[in-house]
Amino acid sequence: MVLNINPRPAATKRLFCFPYAGGSAAIIYRKWAMNLPEDLEVLPVELSGRGSRLQESLKYDMDSLVEELIGAIKNYIDKPYYFFGHSMGALVSYEIARRLSKKHLPLPEKLILSSHSAPQFNKRSPVMHKLPKDEFIRELKELNGMPKEFFESEELLDIFLPIIKADYTVCETYEFSAREKLKIPFIAIRGTNDQTVLKEDMIGWSDLTQSGFKFFEFPGDHFFITKNQDEFIKFVSHILYT
Repeated sequence: MVLNINPRPAATKRLFCFPYAGGSAAIIYRKWAMNLPEDLEVLPVELSGRGSRLQESLKYDMDSLVEELIGAIKNYIDKPYYFFGHSMGALVSYEIARRLSKKHLPLPEKLILSSHSAPQFNKRSPVMHKLPKDEFIRELKELNGMPKEFFESEELLDIFLPIIKADYTVCETYEFSAREKLKIPFIAIRGTNDQTVLKEDMIGWSDLTQSGFKFFEFPGDHFFITKNQDEFIKFVSHILYT
């Protein structure tokens, strides 16, 4: 579902924003919709099973997730637009762009890929979605993306662990094969202290575009987009307008 938190009918371009695993796009990108330039309409993309779609069934594979999202997005690509995705959102946004290309539909002006390894690389982390509950929680704690209070509440764990595990299933069962390079400029960003996604993992995205590649590092760990949000919004604005 495409959300329009802050409608801007006069905007000349749009930014679709895809969430990280377990995240609600409405929450993650609400401040973006209010603080990016007036000529840009920010459209968070909410996945099923969370936020306003909490009662809908979760998706467990990339094919069904992407095809559903393309059905939602294609009604909003009548203006120049961009994709931004963080972690899982980066992989999902890339796969959507690839399929839009196959369908000969308008492509994003830029693809901004944050904190996810290029998909052609072997996974370095454990296969999270197959871990028992205790081990899964321990790995989530290592990512440092959730407050400790989250892990102390059985009620929150019961609600959100199935969502997070479903999202990891989507990413970890995704199969990449050698494909044509997309005619879209790629911009890759990682946190300087991210221990899960290395510099070489991000630079690997350059192999998947034929229209230019830039790489940036931003202060912080894997979840720098939420911990340094004001500064990162300014950074994204600079990327979009240069």
